[in-house]
Amino acid sequence: MNNTPYELPDGNRPCQGAIYRGITITLTMSANPVELKQWDLLYAVILSQECDLLQDHEHRQTEKEQPKNKTNVDKLLPTVLICPGYPAADFREGKHLEALGISIERKSSDQYKLVKMNRDPRYHFLAAWPQLQVAEMVVDFKHFFTIETELLRDKYGTPDYYIARLTCPYREHLSHRFTSYLGRIGLPLDHHCIGSESKSET
Repeated sequence: MNNTPYELPDGNRPCQGAIYRGITITLTMSANPVELKQWDLLYAVILSQECDLLQDHEHRQTEKEQPKNKTNVDKLLPTVLICPGYPAADFREGKHLEALGISIERKSSDQYKLVKMNRDPRYHFLAAWPQLQVAEMVVDFKHFFTIETELLRDKYGTPDYYIARLTCPYREHLSHRFTSYLGRIGLPLDHHCIGSESKSET
């Protein structure tokens, strides 16, 4: 099993677990009137599935080499799912959303310890890897966006932006924790409380 969490990118192709720095996304801050805001992300991580990204890449390559060949258009992936990677120090101090005018309560030592150990289901901690210019960062699974696949490949697919990708099984670990968080079920009452509540009502 690979103990190295990061590797160099595979060309300019967006990959699962790919890490970018300095990319810009546009947010809709209000609907009436529409207010758009440019947000420069210090880091971002791709969460789309590798099989979808690879099929998209192969389709685009085939279309480039054979422009008249319009088969397998269903393999095209118009956008890619990404999460911001917040510098860990800013995240702990609650400063990671200051660019949006949002201030968050500082994490206590106990709270941050759980985050750093990946025991808080909402967050995913990624270790620093100076060899590839990867900083220590935290992914918040509540914050996710899409970005055009062509934009990632053509504009941000250079070493200035596309700095690394997570290796197997680290990228699958990130993806699994993300989908588990999105698929969580909010119960009206936890199972271990049901018995005690019914007793208190009698």
